[in-house]
Parts: sequence; structure tokens; C-alpha cells
Amino acid sequence: MEKKVLIITYYFPPVGGGGVQRTAKFVKYLPEFGWNPFILTVKEEVCQRTKRPIDRTLLDDIPENIYIKRTNSKDLLQYKGGITSEWGGKGQAYTYKRFLKRIAELLINPDSQMPWIPIAVMSGFKMILKNKIDVIYSTGNPWSNHIVGAILKKLTNRPWVADFRDPWTLNPFQKYSSKFRYEIHCILEKKVFEIANKIIFTSQQTADDYRKIYRTNKFAIITNGFDEEDFKTSQVPKCQGLNILYSGNIIANFKSSSMFIYALSKFLEKNSKSKKDIKVNFLGSVDARFKSLFEKGNFAGVINALGYKSHRESISMILSADVLLLMRNELGRMIIPGKLFEYMASGKPILALIPINGSAAIVLKNEGRDDFIVNPNDLQGIEKKIELIYWKYKQKLFQSYRTDNLDRYTRKNLAGDLSAVLDEIRRS
Repeated sequence: MEKKVLIITYYFPPVGGGGVQRTAKFVKYLPEFGWNPFILTVKEEVCQRTKRPIDRTLLDDIPENIYIKRTNSKDLLQYKGGITSEWGGKGQAYTYKRFLKRIAELLINPDSQMPWIPIAVMSGFKMILKNKIDVIYSTGNPWSNHIVGAILKKLTNRPWVADFRDPWTLNPFQKYSSKFRYEIHCILEKKVFEIANKIIFTSQQTADDYRKIYRTNKFAIITNGFDEEDFKTSQVPKCQGLNILYSGNIIANFKSSSMFIYALSKFLEKNSKSKKDIKVNFLGSVDARFKSLFEKGNFAGVINALGYKSHRESISMILSADVLLLMRNELGRMIIPGKLFEYMASGKPILALIPINGSAAIVLKNEGRDDFIVNPNDLQGIEKKIELIYWKYKQKLFQSYRTDNLDRYTRKNLAGDLSAVLDEIRRS
């Protein structure tokens, strides 16, 4: 008998960016485990208004027979900075703005996608009844996805799985404008944990940290991963010199990213001839402060900020690089960057500026890939790793790492893990 799951996801192909691949790959492989996904998402133009990247290559992962309901909505990010006031004198204007901010903190929760909640609830309710959906699945963030999931669970009594791609209130990179707003998020998060039948995390450390708050046996771990098919179809361009590649946005990781720039600068000062050999490429959005570091420095011809590339292009560049750069500061010890698994699947050396005992470091150590791990705050240590990498490059000593031992991280097997969770709560 066919099993049906409603997948609630604000971001879905052709929308690109972080987090989309996880959901898209689940949708691609779940049918092989007997689950037919029904997608509830927003129209492409909704995301384009907030300049979310578009990656049409991701549509290749979506089976043609999958039902996708795309709705209208408003993302309040498109109005960012749009509420201003010239009312009254200087003191009155300040008071008025504080009042508006307080109202916004009360009403705009849990995030700027909250206008989608009533739209998604109505559409999702109809989809559940019409298609006889067995299980509800939501992925966050945006956290509005989970609010939709919670409401639909209450309305239909269908079992519900909440997938936390990142921590919510425990996310060290999430800044709250006030204690009041933080407390609202804590209340909403608690409700999600109470109502959901199962909570999925992407790392054991995240689950352990949440278990200290919520005493429950609802937790499951399904990491991110890589799709073997992506690596079979990607064309690999030939590059000259020592090519170091960072794939991903540089916003929250400014501190560890800047340490890499400082260490590279010191290395180039001591080894001026190496400048002609080394190329460092950054794929994705780059923090303006970070960009100013290498634009002002003596990095002409060494560092390039290439902006957003499609997932297909990113895989191709990963395969063509000599060394892959991973950066995560001490705050992100519990988080495993999704790109780590694609990095490992390439078989390339990984220069990892990450917390030594963090979740990402544990994965690398377990796979015997810890030879280039260094504390993100250790400037001298980072410089020494760069020196070692350059020496290995000149001596042609780079080795390809095993990739045949990574089956547990393939997107197909991870979809199998999700299928097992869906089967469990469907029977309960």
C-alpha cells in the first residue's frame, strides 16, 4: 500500500541556498522506500523578492510525478527597513520607533515568513484530506514551517515529524533583539517539542544539548550527506597551481574566516614566491567585513570571491580543487556544516578550522580525515597547516582519501533513515 507524506518547506527548488538540498534529496529518494511525497511550498517569485538565489539544476532531483503545491505569500524581509517615522520631535520619534519595534517583536514571530502560516495551514489541510496523507513532515528553519506542522497535527491528528536542520533557540549564531523576543521563541519551540511525534537533528551534540532542556525520547539523528549521482555527472575542469576552495556563505563565521586570511597573509609574507602558485576561491555570499580584509591586503590574484554558484557548479569546483576549506568558530561546536559530507565524498584534503572537539571534528576523526584540523583561534597553528599543505603540493604528496567507506552519509541511505522514522510514527 502506498504511503504518503506531506512535506512542509518554505524553500524548495528551484530556490537554492543552504538547507534546500536536504529536503530535495529526501524527496528524490523517499519513493524508493515506499513513501510518496506531497510538497507544500511557496511560489518562486515569493523568494525572489528577498533575493534568494535560484538554482534550476536542483529541479533535476525532483521526480516528475511528485505533487507540488506552490502558494502565494509575503516574506517580511522584503520590507526590511521600510518602517520609518518622522512623527514628532527627536525624542518623540525615538519613542515611537521603540513602540513599533515592540509591536513587531510581538507580531512577527517566529520569523519573517510568518504570513505564510495561515495560507499553508489552509492549503495543507486540504491536501491532507484530499490525498489521505499518512504523516506530516516539516523542516526548519524557517521556523514558521514547524508552526504550520504543529497546527496541522492538531487539526488532523496525523503524526508529525519536525526536522531541525539547525538548532532553534540554542543556535549560537541567532541574535535576538530583546529578551522578550527570545522568550517568545522559547515558548514556540517548547510547543513544537510537545506536539511533534518525532524530532530530527543533524548532529548528536545538538540532540544532547536539547535533551538537557526537554526530557524526551522523541529524538532521532539524521545527518546531512552527499548524493553519489552528483559526483558521477559533474565535469571536472583542470586547474593550475594550488587551488583552495571554500564553498558556502561567510556571515556567521567571520572570526574563523578572518583568522584564515591573517594566517595566509603571514605565510605569503614569509614565502613570497608561493603567491604565484596559490589560488583561494570563495563560493557563496561573503560578509562585507571579510571581503574588505583581502581587498585591502596583498592578495591580488590570490583570493577570489566568486559569489553564488549552482549546486552542480559547486560540486564541479569541489572536485577540481586541491584542498577544501572548512571554517566554523567555537560557537558552532554542535553544528555540522552540510558541505562537510560533499567535501569528504570528493576524497580531497580538508583544511578544517573548527572546534577540536566539536561535531564536525568528530565526523572527520571517525573517518580518518583529521590531519588538517586546527583550532579556529590558533593563528600560528593555521599558518603551519597552510605551510604543510603548500609543502605537500610542491612535493606532489597529496593523497586521495577513501570514499568507499561513506555509505552511511549517502543521500539515498539517509532517506532510508527518514523512511524508518516515518514508518515508526505511522504505526504508533
